[in-house]
Amino acid sequence: MSSNSSEAFRSQMVSRLYDTIPQEQLQSVLAVLDSAMQDYDITRKPVTLVPASGLPEVVKYYLASKAVENMSAGTLKIYRLRLEDFFKLTRKPFSDIRANDIRMYLYYCKSERHASDAYLDNIRRILSAFFSWLVANEYIVRNPCASIDSIKYQAPERTPLTSYELEELRWACQTIREKALVDFLFSTGIRVSECSDINQSDIDWELRSVIIRHGKGDKRRTVFFNAESELTLRKYLESRKDDNGALFVAVRAPHHRLGVKAIENEISKIAQRCGKHVYPHKLRHTFATSGLRGGMPLDKLQALMGHAKPETTLIYAKQDQTDLQREHSRVYA
Repeated sequence: MSSNSSEAFRSQMVSRLYDTIPQEQLQSVLAVLDSAMQDYDITRKPVTLVPASGLPEVVKYYLASKAVENMSAGTLKIYRLRLEDFFKLTRKPFSDIRANDIRMYLYYCKSERHASDAYLDNIRRILSAFFSWLVANEYIVRNPCASIDSIKYQAPERTPLTSYELEELRWACQTIREKALVDFLFSTGIRVSECSDINQSDIDWELRSVIIRHGKGDKRRTVFFNAESELTLRKYLESRKDDNGALFVAVRAPHHRLGVKAIENEISKIAQRCGKHVYPHKLRHTFATSGLRGGMPLDKLQALMGHAKPETTLIYAKQDQTDLQREHSRVYA
């Protein structure tokens, strides 16, 4: 029996019982406890790496490292939620996780939560990235996700707006603010989160450019807007009576900056008037497809969209059957 462990255990018991039972009873309990402890070896149980919150300390270190690498706040939140849920359900320290634990978790998400295959593969990628980081930082020897194949799924087809549909959307606008928002999102091809962050001071009217200070990965870049967008944007700003420095603000006082959800709601409201399903990201997709169709080099389009890899730009600007038929006729007719 380890005397240090036994003494530590006895001290813990005294401190916990001191205020809960009378002193005379405490002495009797300790006497019985001392007698019983003679027959046992007492060692301190290692502190679990999965606290009640379901978020191991090492996950906090991982997320901190990703934040330092400029992972976006939205992506960090998704990673935290997925990892927290995983450890809460598996109830194991990270060092004990095996491939079958991950498989059973994915199976649970599929059978009980009816998660889609795309969602499951996203979870798999998050877990794999986390365990790869553990290996790289010498917390574990092998990534338990390494033997789990990617989950195949049919990605939804991205369909850009036609030029006619884009004009329908513009004609469905009822205010100059709505038209300025549609024109600006399309002609710049920016993300909705980037649009929300823009200030009036970020605009260079002479160059028709705007500085995106906090793009994905916190990367800074410059994008441009066309003459039509300049016209509607100037008229919108001239119509405003507030002193908010944000580029797009709420109609009602105190005229707060339009957030991501508010911009999405505005575009959805406009689209409903012309019977379309349009969202800001569809305008970004339309921008990418229009760029390729217009002959813009892929690397230039990639830079404007703020993509780290050209493959990502091609996903947004996938060629449709009309493009393929036109090119086939041009070459082989």
